Amino acid sequence: MSTLIVTARRNLVQRIANLLRKAEAGRIELSPWQLRRVQEAIEHLEQERFAEGERTMSEAEWPKLYEPAGYVADKPLDRRHLVDQVAAVVAAA
Repeated sequence: MSTLIVTARRNLVQRIANLLRKAEAGRIELSPWQLRRVQEAIEHLEQERFAEGERTMSEAEWPKLYEPAGYVADKPLDRRHLVDQVAAVVAAA
């Protein structure tokens, strides 16, 4: 795997992990919309679509700029599930 791909993967993993860690520590509260964005970023990571994952994480990190008013989640997402999901993707790489 090239250095650029390794670096892009690492950077995206770090962004996802940092946001989830802040939520786990109680420093921030993630909305259902943010949790969905994180899930999408993990899917992009899995598919090695790093630029899309970075864009999606920017949206998750800045909900005041991007979150649509009145967003209703189609199904609830658990933050712990996302932590496990990103760990599984990293372990499979």
